[in-house]
Amino acid sequence: MEIEETVDRTARAVFSISYLRPFQRLVIMNIVEGHRRPNLLTILPTGAGKSLCFMMPAVLLDGVTIIIYPLLSLMHDQLRRFEKLGIPACILKGGMDRDEKERIYQLLQSKECKVLITNVEMMCQKSVRSRLAKLDIALLVLDEAHTVISWGSSFRPAYRQLGLIARELAPRRILAFTATSDDEITGKLKDEILGGDALVIHGGLDRPNIIYHRIETVFPVLDIIALLKSEESRPAIIFCQSRDLTESLSHQLSPYFPCHHYHAGLDKDIRIQREKDFKDDHSGVMCATCAYGMGVDKGDIRTVIHYNLPKSAADYLQESGRGGRDGRICHAYAFLGNSWYETRLEDLFSAPGCIRRHLVAAMGQPMDGECAGCDGCDKVHRAPEGLVQVRKAMRIPYLRKEAQVIRKLSHMKGFEALTTKQIARGLDKLVEKGLVKRRFSRLRWIGRPAE
Repeated sequence: MEIEETVDRTARAVFSISYLRPFQRLVIMNIVEGHRRPNLLTILPTGAGKSLCFMMPAVLLDGVTIIIYPLLSLMHDQLRRFEKLGIPACILKGGMDRDEKERIYQLLQSKECKVLITNVEMMCQKSVRSRLAKLDIALLVLDEAHTVISWGSSFRPAYRQLGLIARELAPRRILAFTATSDDEITGKLKDEILGGDALVIHGGLDRPNIIYHRIETVFPVLDIIALLKSEESRPAIIFCQSRDLTESLSHQLSPYFPCHHYHAGLDKDIRIQREKDFKDDHSGVMCATCAYGMGVDKGDIRTVIHYNLPKSAADYLQESGRGGRDGRICHAYAFLGNSWYETRLEDLFSAPGCIRRHLVAAMGQPMDGECAGCDGCDKVHRAPEGLVQVRKAMRIPYLRKEAQVIRKLSHMKGFEALTTKQIARGLDKLVEKGLVKRRFSRLRWIGRPAE
């Protein structure tokens, strides 16, 4: 009871929070209770307040808390949070000289700083580990822990050394936090870092305020313009599979609404400025790769569009979960037939029944309660934009050759946003769908009218 009162008092005095959510209280109490407990994996949906679950124990427990983040932007964002709350924290990152590192070690040794924020590449340096291992380390925290497995196989090989790092630092406890972890990721985290007896606290993946939609897109840019033309549908994020696509798409959409683009190839200062610009923009659109997804601290995103679907349900839930963090309704749209590689999500979104239930089941979980809204349950079929114009163009008697149809469409209302290559790609899709017949470079509409 005394510990619970301390937690409540700290929530009010340090974090200005009058009420802890049930899962927050469960996780925090598990961490701060004195007796020895196994390592902990916490899976809470985006926007459920995961950061507080390790920030408060960092304040309450004796010893240093080391937090490992996958991205530099997340490290700086977390440092700003600690500083705003008056909690002494410091960053250890690449590019620091010996004197800067020594100053940080001294702050940690003297207990003037309780929290160290860093990344796995720094922790791979033996000289860094040997200095930190001399400290009394209460907690080693892995935030966005799913990246340890999904990135460690190829993109960030340093993650494969986390097991060794944990053993050498010998923290009293290892904590891993993520919004998305399926059975495979959970099993590997246990085997490689947390240990087989690790406790898993699962807060459920369903976000009732996110409504899931699917569109068998033909001309994706036309669908985006239609979905986002109302200011009520923005701010919005459009996730793309390539850096080049984020830039070209942002350029195409900029005549219709304020547009930004973001990917890991941009200079660090530019990325920071883009994050700030979009955070302050209440009617803008961000075209981004998955590099923008994690740790985005923008609560008012009303629409998330996947121009291309990711490879897994875990990635989709992580990215669509960027929306609606303020608790208000967010609409998430999956563009089908537009991915650049084979993904199981195409079949998942195309399957009859509840999209929400399919997504949660793909993560190895049952869904509690009824669906809060999706195209499957609401029996909604969203016709892709542009079909009516294509049918009208093909009705013109003298337009028979494909090049003539493309030229005509490029001058029709709405299609001015598209390149001729995008129009040609859309016609290829209509041929694949059996709505248009191509014979010797001549096109004929054979599908049912799209009204």
